[in-house]
Amino acid sequence: MPITEKIRLENPGRRPVASRLALAVLALASLPACNSVSSADVAGLSCTEQGPLPSAERPPAPDAVCPDPPSPLAALVEQRQRATRAAADASAAELQRRDAITVVTCGTGTPIPSDRSQACTAVFANGLFLLFDAGDGAERSMERSLLPMAEVDAVFLTHFHSDHVADVGEVVSRSWILGRTTTLPVFGGEGVSRIVDGISSVYAADDNYRTMHHGEDILPPDVARAEAHRIEDPGEAGRLVFERDGVTVTAFRVNHAPVAPAFGFRVEYSGRSVVVSGDTTATASLRDASRGADLLIAEVMSREVLEAAECSFRKLGDERDRRLIRDIRTYHVATVDLAVLAEAAGVHRLVLTHLVPSVDNDDPRVDSVFAEPIRERFSGEVVVGRDGQRFVVELDG
Repeated sequence: MPITEKIRLENPGRRPVASRLALAVLALASLPACNSVSSADVAGLSCTEQGPLPSAERPPAPDAVCPDPPSPLAALVEQRQRATRAAADASAAELQRRDAITVVTCGTGTPIPSDRSQACTAVFANGLFLLFDAGDGAERSMERSLLPMAEVDAVFLTHFHSDHVADVGEVVSRSWILGRTTTLPVFGGEGVSRIVDGISSVYAADDNYRTMHHGEDILPPDVARAEAHRIEDPGEAGRLVFERDGVTVTAFRVNHAPVAPAFGFRVEYSGRSVVVSGDTTATASLRDASRGADLLIAEVMSREVLEAAECSFRKLGDERDRRLIRDIRTYHVATVDLAVLAEAAGVHRLVLTHLVPSVDNDDPRVDSVFAEPIRERFSGEVVVGRDGQRFVVELDG
């Protein structure tokens, strides 16, 4: 398969970005070949597993002179660093509790611009950090929320729309830079290898520079990469795709046509469960997978707002945007349909994410547009998720 094909995402709205990535990969592919994959330099190049990469000599790095007693600036810097480390340690301890499942909605937006990061849901269970999707802005959102990025255990992709995969490369890269010590598994449907291979190609030069600069003891190159794990079609009934330390993840097919494959996931630990819907209409598979779920993290669409937008574009003579809005309505779950599904499944708590259309986190209309129509038909708790919000499912609750 041509290397440009490996990184092409099937989303016309992102073609300019994909084209730039393709050019970057082609530029690397055009470099002279190495005779071996050792660390030997070839005419200013560094030979790596990815082939020849441009490099320069590592600059000298003398240690800083630390005054004793420290200067006011040095004392302030140390104070800030201690506070940041203490906050990060406290956050990690809270998230990695063994007596609860904790979910962080690290990205609740869509491709429609808002201050929300794109799709991202982090699930912590029995010390494991499982990440579901990583759209644009997801990695920074997680770092701002003090998630322990170096300890991410696995990534699961619901599908390959750009707003669900755009930041996977940053998750792989930053988790390694911050101290990840094992290769990162990325689970997804048919085509996941193309995503992972493309990321490896695009980040190869950056990974090489950082190892050369800081040393293999700080940034070992053998764990910089992600590793693709293809999920075979799980069907509507679903199938187990991950099991570790008593935590299981089951994938099930959802409907996001024409996008395929498209999955939802159910995470279970110690008798408790969390379901991540992925992008979908109201399917029997989502209803069945959500039965008795303590927490359903579900995408949602306001059909009323989109229909009003379509009618507005028609009056404005904007046929292109009218058709885009019309088509969007065909593959997301509407508020009323989600309410009926969640009630039928006996869901305990419903958290709304991937808001269509996306609105800012502090928009005062968000509850009336998305949550109130659901409350009319769903007897459980409904929350419109915000970026960085945490939801805890106690094991003994």
